[in-house]
Amino acid sequence: MNLPRTCRFICFLTLISLACFPLQAQEPEKKEKQPLLSGVAVSADVVGFAMKAVGAKFANMEVGARINILDKFFPVAELGIGDCSRKGGETGNTFSTTSPYMRFGLDYNFNKKHNGNRIFGLIRYGFSSFKYDVGNETFTDPVYLITVPLNLNGEKATGQWLEFGVAVETKLWRFIRFGWSMRYKFRLSLKCPEEGNPYFIPGFGKNDSNGWGGTVNLIFDVGKGTFNFKKKDKS
Repeated sequence: MNLPRTCRFICFLTLISLACFPLQAQEPEKKEKQPLLSGVAVSADVVGFAMKAVGAKFANMEVGARINILDKFFPVAELGIGDCSRKGGETGNTFSTTSPYMRFGLDYNFNKKHNGNRIFGLIRYGFSSFKYDVGNETFTDPVYLITVPLNLNGEKATGQWLEFGVAVETKLWRFIRFGWSMRYKFRLSLKCPEEGNPYFIPGFGKNDSNGWGGTVNLIFDVGKGTFNFKKKDKS
């Protein structure tokens, strides 16, 4: 999800999140010690699926899973499909790919009050091994200056990157939570054929050395309290 297309939407979500926080903050702070393993959760980035549904030229559709440790540390795995179909305005080249990607990382909760709200700092390592097609029916050879069709199908590439960012999350109802994240992405490496540089890297976005991105997530606490191992009272 690229920043230029979603900046206004993210700002709108920020206002909603900030408005929800005071309502949650009125709840009394929980004094009990948090269990080591406080639960598990799954999530989905709703914007990526919405972009695909409305026919956007590119979209990263992903789901995630995480473990809650002491309500502070949240190891995270995110798996998705990156989809892109584009025709360049200057060159006329077409580019298309539909390939998987994965991210692994950690969220750290800075909110010391266990009141349902969380403010995260996050880090991710991303990886994608993907295939893509590049074509142009009126391609002009730069050496011989003749027009020949360009059809590069099934080109293989691998990309790696890091993401650093922040996220806000609040409780909506019982086990349902809502959150968003803003991330800055650093491309670590890209291995691809010299004759067909990919326009888009699944999970990363447009093939630049770095750039902004984000997610808007619905989160479901499917295992809250599952790992709350308390010693039984012997009396």
